[in-house]
Amino acid sequence: MKRIRMARYARLILIGCGMTLAGLLAVGAVAVAADMLEPVLKDRGKHFQTEGKVVPVEKDGIHDPVNASVGYLQPPHVAMTDFPRDSAGLTNWVETVDKGLIAPRADLLGHAQMKLLDTDIIFADTGAMPKVRFPHKAHTEWLDCSNCHPAIFKQQKGTSNIAMTDVLQGQYCGVCHGKVAFAPTLNCMRCHSVP
Repeated sequence: MKRIRMARYARLILIGCGMTLAGLLAVGAVAVAADMLEPVLKDRGKHFQTEGKVVPVEKDGIHDPVNASVGYLQPPHVAMTDFPRDSAGLTNWVETVDKGLIAPRADLLGHAQMKLLDTDIIFADTGAMPKVRFPHKAHTEWLDCSNCHPAIFKQQKGTSNIAMTDVLQGQYCGVCHGKVAFAPTLNCMRCHSVP
C-alpha cells in the first residue's frame, strides 16, 4: 500500500514539475514575444504620445501625405499637450475623458446618446500575473458595443480564451491596444490590476 502511495506521490511530483516547466516556458514565450514586438508597439504613435519624437501628420504613416487637406490638421502633439499621462508617460485617455478635456460622441453630429455599461469583467487565468480587470465603462465611453461584439469578443462568459501572445500580435485587446490605446508592453498594471 505504501509503494502505491509513494508511486502516486512521485507521479504527482513529476506532473507538477512538468506543469511548472510548461508554465515557465509559456511565460518565457510571452516575454520573448513582448521583447520582439516592443520596438514596433512602442514606436507606433510616438507623435501623439509626445515622447519627444514628434512626427508631422503628413509623415506619420496614418494620414495620406498626398491629400492637400492634411496640412490643415492640428498636430497631435499640440492638441494633446495638456492631456494627463500614466506612469509610463503615455496619454491616459480615461482620465482625459473624466476631466472633460475631450467628449467622445455616439455619432458624427453628436445627436445620439452613448450607451454606457458600468460592469467589470475579471479574467483570472493569468498565470503568475495579477488578474485582469476589464472595465466596460471606460470602453463604452468611447465605443459602441458593436465595435467589439461579436467580431473581437463573443458576449458569453468563458468564450474568449485570451493569451498575452495573442494580444501582442494584435488580436483581442491588441486590436486597439498598441495602436490607438496604450501599448500592452509599457504598463502591465493598467490591466493586471486585481491581486
